[in-house]
Amino acid sequence: MRFPTRLAAGVVAALSLAVGVTGGQPASATTRSVAGSSLDNAATTASSTVSTGLSTELSTGSASSVGIAAGTTATIQPVTRTSPDTSGTSGSSGGASSSAGTNQAVQLTVTEVTPPGNGSTVLRISGSVVTQGGASITGLGVRVDLGAALTSRSQLQKVAAGGAGASPSSSAAASATVDPTGGFTADVPVAELIPASGLEVRPVQVRVVGRVNGGALDSRLATLTTFVVLSAPRVAQSQRTPVLTVVPLASKPRLRSDGLLTDNTLAQDVAEGGRLRELLKGVIQSHTTAVALGVDPTLVQALTRMSTRYSYATPSGEPTTTESTDAIAYLEMIRDYARRGGTVFALPYGDTDLPALVHADQLDALKYSVNTGQQVIAELLEKPVLAQEGSWTAFPADGLADAGTVNALSANGYGTVIVDDQLLPAARGLTYTPSAATTMATATGQVRLLAADHVLAGLVADPDGIVDGSQNDPALARFQAELAMITDQAPDRRRLVVLALPRYAAVSASWLRVILDTVTTSTYSTGISLGDATADARLDATRQRSALTYGEAAQAKELPAEYVNRVEEIRGKAYVLGSVFCQPDATPALATETCLRTRRDPVINTLITGLSAAWRTDSAGGTSLVQQADGAVQEKQSSIRVVGSQMVNLTSSRGRVPVTLENSSDWDATVVVKLSSSDRGRLISATKITRVLKAGQKDQIEIEVDAESAGTFPVDIRLETVDGQAIGPEASARVLVHSTVYGAIAIGITVGAVGVLFAAVLIRLVRRLRARSRSQGAPPDDLPGGPGPGQADSAGPPAPAPQVAERATLPLRKYPSAGAGGAPYPAPPPPPDWFPHHAGGPHHPSDPHHAGDPRHAHDPRHAGGLDHAGGLDHGRDPGRARDPHHAGGPDLGRAGPWSFGRPAAPAGSTAQPQPQHPDGR
Repeated sequence: MRFPTRLAAGVVAALSLAVGVTGGQPASATTRSVAGSSLDNAATTASSTVSTGLSTELSTGSASSVGIAAGTTATIQPVTRTSPDTSGTSGSSGGASSSAGTNQAVQLTVTEVTPPGNGSTVLRISGSVVTQGGASITGLGVRVDLGAALTSRSQLQKVAAGGAGASPSSSAAASATVDPTGGFTADVPVAELIPASGLEVRPVQVRVVGRVNGGALDSRLATLTTFVVLSAPRVAQSQRTPVLTVVPLASKPRLRSDGLLTDNTLAQDVAEGGRLRELLKGVIQSHTTAVALGVDPTLVQALTRMSTRYSYATPSGEPTTTESTDAIAYLEMIRDYARRGGTVFALPYGDTDLPALVHADQLDALKYSVNTGQQVIAELLEKPVLAQEGSWTAFPADGLADAGTVNALSANGYGTVIVDDQLLPAARGLTYTPSAATTMATATGQVRLLAADHVLAGLVADPDGIVDGSQNDPALARFQAELAMITDQAPDRRRLVVLALPRYAAVSASWLRVILDTVTTSTYSTGISLGDATADARLDATRQRSALTYGEAAQAKELPAEYVNRVEEIRGKAYVLGSVFCQPDATPALATETCLRTRRDPVINTLITGLSAAWRTDSAGGTSLVQQADGAVQEKQSSIRVVGSQMVNLTSSRGRVPVTLENSSDWDATVVVKLSSSDRGRLISATKITRVLKAGQKDQIEIEVDAESAGTFPVDIRLETVDGQAIGPEASARVLVHSTVYGAIAIGITVGAVGVLFAAVLIRLVRRLRARSRSQGAPPDDLPGGPGPGQADSAGPPAPAPQVAERATLPLRKYPSAGAGGAPYPAPPPPPDWFPHHAGGPHHPSDPHHAGDPRHAHDPRHAGGLDHAGGLDHGRDPGRARDPHHAGGPDLGRAGPWSFGRPAAPAGSTAQPQPQHPDGR
């Protein structure tokens, strides 16, 4: 789009006009590339090509469907627009040439189209004709012809695209001569064509005629087509189509998380003559408040930043500039429009790609975007945020939204969604343009969908050629014809039309003003506000439009899902940092809300702008913003660290693990130290400890742990937020705790084993004591078979003593007697019973062979023997009274309670004990 500078430039694409160029030979022989391209022909068409035998240059980069031979120029003033798929037609190959071999070009420009009105019944066409080349053209003139009234928008668009032309019955015609400067003015009387009621849309064809090099008259040296609307003097207000105009005030996001702007382009956009300034100025100068302004909250924040000293990034540095008075004035213009009753609604913050967020299942980002956008605009307008459910209006970028997006918007308080009308096509078989308003049911209620007419929007945002914004601008005629045709299709049906400009439309204030004047003052349309358009139930056309469709072509425009997910991952880290640096105990002098707004939200907002629909066609711009915000997040993450020893030894069941916490940022931080072990049954500790780390300082703490058993256990130390979220990779460490203490189970097993051992020893000792007690407590005479004291054996004389083999004796050990007055040596222990074979005998109670013999009463081996007291009957002298063979003598007392099978051989003897037989032998 170029602002009002009228130039004679090259051919522009997509024009509903025809430019004829001839040379070298009569035009009648070379200019019939489009059959019947004259209104005088029965098969007339309005050509959008160069009607000449010149070669078609479709691949020269001119983006034109107009075929121009190399070396020729055909600069025109376009007045209509063709669809992009129009290929046009071309003449025969090869360049037309004059007899002199030079190319000839004729340039036709229409500068004004003045329809009849204000008492006038004349259609005036003004313009200029310029000839180039060496050929001689004489009799140069212009002819203007009006075709028959068009009956539908499709027919109008076909004529504008260079298709079938008007009816052969030429309704009116006029001729004009070209003055020496090349200018012309043709007045066409149309009094007889003005309808008595209603309106008509007619095509107007302008042709240049003349003789080339004295040849025959050529009536198609150059042609173009425009349109005129003929309206009855009076048209009922009810027959005028209500038009809602939506003008978005948006710009690509430029505000970084550190407060810098990515560039200073925005200062130019809001300055006098800038794109944004022209848009807002055109609305204000139209003196209407029916226009709805969709304001980008990111733009508002950037302009607010520019209202004071600000800096912006450049390849060479970050220059700082003074406050922008244009930014201040621009914000005030928006406020003033709202104060005068104009509608101002919020676009999503960052103008996020709403369908992409829904399809990536990032509904939290969508919610943040729409809610933050409402808050920013409410602050701008100094009004509270509307809390009424369904009171908000959404205008997704490019009007793209599917059913899932509408449902998500409805769940977040939106009651109106503006979409492209190609997503809400007219019902099949409908011959007129239905109303733009439809109703869609969602999970949370009814939503009003408004279908924005993409054809009207294109005519305003991308007019053919250069416009000067005057009421007689040729480009305006095409817009008027389209809008009037909508009304003329079904004049008795009240239908809503939505004219929503594209996001970054660049139109001059004067051009937008004449568009709005046409909308609000013409005989076939009237302006309507957003509130009235959504409240009027008569405008609903749910039955006349198909359900909301969203094809692959629309989805292909969205931001990639993997990109959206990556941005959301970074945004999640930024939220964690907000919990770290904005806790009340860490910032008592700073309110939590203020802390979040100044520390966390700038990063969050920048990441949200990284999801803007502006990056659909500019991925580098979005990536740059996201990378800057990601760097800020990583810097804050790495500033919070935990350092622990690699190994900690515990020598008891309880010990302390030293940990160092570090905060190298310039903000106080609140962290929760959390310990966890892979074996919670063997190592127990306090799981959470909350600490406030001062900015730029370190804090060393000791965490008490209890070891239930010996061994080495890994302990993970991690810093978290108060709500349990991990801070980052630097805020974690692993410590090995080595314990040498025995566990309770091991101690229990050891004590139990010792107890069992002592019990076994004690039981054995008791048994021995009981055995000894039984053997020592029974007197010899009480033994079985022994007579009582003083009794003789009633059985008769004692049996002879059994023959006992000679036995070896132990050497005697002499114990000296005590001297006079001295203590004697202690008595030696009693010797063992060396003769178990004497027990229980009839003459010897302890020997079965001598049990009961009265002659051995004083010998344990001869119990009851009287003649053996002192062991004299064995032939021993009294000095050998301690003979172990006669245990129990006067000097040794009784024998011990236990005995061995045979007496041991004396030291040095070769005799060995003989085995004892069961019978006692």
